[in-house]
Amino acid sequence: MFTYVKAKNFKSLKDIEFNLNKTKTKTNKFISIYGENGSGKTNIVELFKLLQQSVMARTTDVAMNKMPKEFWKIQEEMSDQLPTEIRQIFQLYVDLKEYRMLDEKEATEIEYGFKINNKEGFYYIKFDDEIVEEKLYYMAGKQRAYLFEIHKDNNIIDKNLNNNIFMNEKYNEELIEGINKYWGKYSFLSLLSFELVEKNKDYINANISEKIFDVIDQFWAMTVHVDKGALRIIPDSFAKVRKLNNIQRGIIKKEKLDEIKKYENVLNIFFTQAYADIKEVKYKIDEKEDRVHYELYFNKMIGGKIKSIPSKFESDGTKRILNQFDTIIGSLLGETVILDEIDNGIHDVLMKNIIMSIKDEITGQLIITTHNTLLLEILPKEYIYILSTDYNGNKTINSIKEYGIKIQKNNNARDLYFKGVFGGIPTTDYIDFEEIKYALEDNDEETADGEET
Repeated sequence: MFTYVKAKNFKSLKDIEFNLNKTKTKTNKFISIYGENGSGKTNIVELFKLLQQSVMARTTDVAMNKMPKEFWKIQEEMSDQLPTEIRQIFQLYVDLKEYRMLDEKEATEIEYGFKINNKEGFYYIKFDDEIVEEKLYYMAGKQRAYLFEIHKDNNIIDKNLNNNIFMNEKYNEELIEGINKYWGKYSFLSLLSFELVEKNKDYINANISEKIFDVIDQFWAMTVHVDKGALRIIPDSFAKVRKLNNIQRGIIKKEKLDEIKKYENVLNIFFTQAYADIKEVKYKIDEKEDRVHYELYFNKMIGGKIKSIPSKFESDGTKRILNQFDTIIGSLLGETVILDEIDNGIHDVLMKNIIMSIKDEITGQLIITTHNTLLLEILPKEYIYILSTDYNGNKTINSIKEYGIKIQKNNNARDLYFKGVFGGIPTTDYIDFEEIKYALEDNDEETADGEET
């Protein structure tokens, strides 16, 4: 789980610290982030997106470069017609400039505090157009220490690899050669991830301590969904057996048929309890040779009769729940899950019920951004975070427990939030649409006058 994130010069975040700890010894398993529109909530989520991208980059780049030339020609010709989230799949590298604060000369710095197997550590990365510093602090043997430190100054790369982690001097020479060749464009964690995918696992374990791969595995396994679209490509060795590529419909091998039955059972439990008109959830299955074609159907009460409706014809809100369902389940199974705008298109009461039901069952970590203020009525104050912006554009993110205000039935968090006690709420003046209307009419009259003359 993540314990804190510190960032400087990251997008709209000049200097911010996000403390995810519940107490000095316990970390929050659930966090709900509030803030006004444009405050930077999505940028908080993208801090985690960058971390995962930077760890995956070398592996995904090599995999995509193996695609045939004809594929890239078609992709290039259609690039203007493809939506952003699809184009992101074909991006062969992490464009660090996208994460930089505009018109800022100082480098971007991010530090991720984490806890794995109840042991704390942190990962630090610094970059401008490319990575200039990177280090990882975690368990090295029985004590905590820097597992590696890499720094670039005047085009000279200074490398320090911990001997307790990187145990074979000859193999270390290969790693250093890779750093000299690829580091800067790729992070060292990315280069190590590629080693794990490309080379024999026993060979890797004989030369590098598993402690560093404990960290890499956790970063790979987390799921980050940015509302405007974030897709990821995962090698088979990292993919979860429980996951389907598409929860609504698709094609799988026959040996994964039990996976369909498992999903059917779980979805049936959820939707028959969350929706009054849904009586059963079923997958229609068509077995062809060694493949199984599947499609999700809802048996719904409509006009006094049960009708079987394909999920593809459901509302956007229901489809969104389906799209996020597998992601959210990950937090029940020990994964870290970060979701932007979790409630977009979903009724406030339904989302309140979902969160109320799931919050105490989380074994991993679930971090969300939301505008659903009904959640403020049910969440403990340590779960509620407010992202605030002052008049100088400086941003802070804090749990409302830090305000030291006693939350009571007649002084609840929702009422206090609406009163502006915690910040993070729009403070706009009255918007005069009558004035806007007249301004439009004036423009119409000027155009008409111009045409007459």
